[in-house]
Amino acid sequence: MHKLLSLLAVFLFAAGVVLLTGCGPEITGVKLPDRQSDSTAIAGKLTLNGSTSMTKICQALGETFSERYPEVSVEKSGTGSGDAPNSVRSGIAMIGDLSRYLKDSENPDDFEIKKIAIDGIAIAVHKNNSVQNLSTEQVTKIFSGEIKNWSELGGVDLPITTLGREAASGTRDGFESIFHLQSPIYAAELSSTGEIVTKVASDDSAIGYISLESLNDNVVACKIDGAEATKENIINGTYTVQRPFLQIYKKGTDSALINAWFAYIYSPDGQKVIEEIGLIGVPNDI
Repeated sequence: MHKLLSLLAVFLFAAGVVLLTGCGPEITGVKLPDRQSDSTAIAGKLTLNGSTSMTKICQALGETFSERYPEVSVEKSGTGSGDAPNSVRSGIAMIGDLSRYLKDSENPDDFEIKKIAIDGIAIAVHKNNSVQNLSTEQVTKIFSGEIKNWSELGGVDLPITTLGREAASGTRDGFESIFHLQSPIYAAELSSTGEIVTKVASDDSAIGYISLESLNDNVVACKIDGAEATKENIINGTYTVQRPFLQIYKKGTDSALINAWFAYIYSPDGQKVIEEIGLIGVPNDI
């Protein structure tokens, strides 16, 4: 009799397991654990460093990326494009941000390179400045010191104050490369796009270069060779003052966090974030 009862107990236990495992995640008020979702499988801190011009795009992408992956935090530092390769190489940052192409001296073969957006460089003047249409040659002559007064360009009799970025800036590198400036002359070299916007907005004599998405109502982007600084003209090629936004990481890195970051950037949601802040998205890694 005792043996019969033992067999019956085993049978009932086995049947109970079959019933439980064959049902959905909730049965008789007991919640069974779901399979771990992708959003919880990706976790950790993603560190970025480099271009200050890329601060806005990195912060916007970081916020929405963290909404998708709640266990992830994105930390962006901005010390200039020139610091990006060494930051990644030394492990200070997982990803480096550059608002220009890598130089041969930075050993680009050491990195995986991802183009995440295209940005226009605006040649910004005060909103009251009557000179708002410049040729490529005129811009070159202004920043090389050959043209010194706005009156030489049909404007008021006022000395031109040329503003530039610090030596490590990707915006500076892109600007000087586009206009073939070997020895530009700057009245001041500022450390961020925001500082140039503020300075130009407060000085009728000033001219500087900034990321197109940083324009506001207090400064004006000059036409260059008759082409307005707009997204459409950057795409069709008539506005030629443009540069890439790149991100790099160590070649050979196999990180679920980094892979998820770039998968998000190239997804429709990531591209939407990029375009909403005024940049041109790159739907595929090109």
